[in-house]
Amino acid sequence: MNSSKSAFIATIVVAVLAIAAAVFALRNITPSEQEPSFTYEPEEYRPSDTLKDEMLNAAERIIANNIILIRLYITHGVPVVREPYANTTDRPLGNPPEDGYFYSASSEFKTFAELEALVRETFVAEEAERIINNKLDNGEPYYSDFGRIFGEKRANSDGVTLGLSEKFALAMHPYPRQDADYHISWVDAGFSLVAISAEESELRITLTINGEPAVIERRMTNLDGSGWRIDRLIHE
Repeated sequence: MNSSKSAFIATIVVAVLAIAAAVFALRNITPSEQEPSFTYEPEEYRPSDTLKDEMLNAAERIIANNIILIRLYITHGVPVVREPYANTTDRPLGNPPEDGYFYSASSEFKTFAELEALVRETFVAEEAERIINNKLDNGEPYYSDFGRIFGEKRANSDGVTLGLSEKFALAMHPYPRQDADYHISWVDAGFSLVAISAEESELRITLTINGEPAVIERRMTNLDGSGWRIDRLIHE
């Protein structure tokens, strides 16, 4: 959409997004002091003030979820419970689990259902399925060559059912480890919205990619009034 047709512009600053101590996570999103500005052309959609607030809140939630999911699926994974006979040479996490998944040791996500719910409340159904199953349209892995990253296990004594694939767990060991080559920085990031209808908005996210400012565009949709979702991971 042409920038001259910006019907709904609201910029925020994503503050205190730290990668310090190798932890890449959203700490808070703080609205900027500048009031949201709106420009209209005669044929453009005009959202109500209530809808504007709803869209802004949805965008903040979606961006926060997206950052968490980048950490889980791309840069860090989750800490895992070591299996027996761990050593410092060929088995740093112990014997390979029979089902191919180590138990999660995360205090944030203990069940696959919790992680799956985060994905499904952030993305439209098709994109959620691709993220959960780590697939592109052509069947190739979406983020990496690790196959399906997270899976369901039989509950252990702590009631944990979330499992992390052996290959991904080993690649991210020791946890947390910083991906020094990760090409996207969320420091000083922000977003703007262009309302298209009561159920649809264009989301423009300003980031730093490979050291250069960049804008990633996504479509935010409220399907059947069930809540706002975006069409694609905010990644590249």
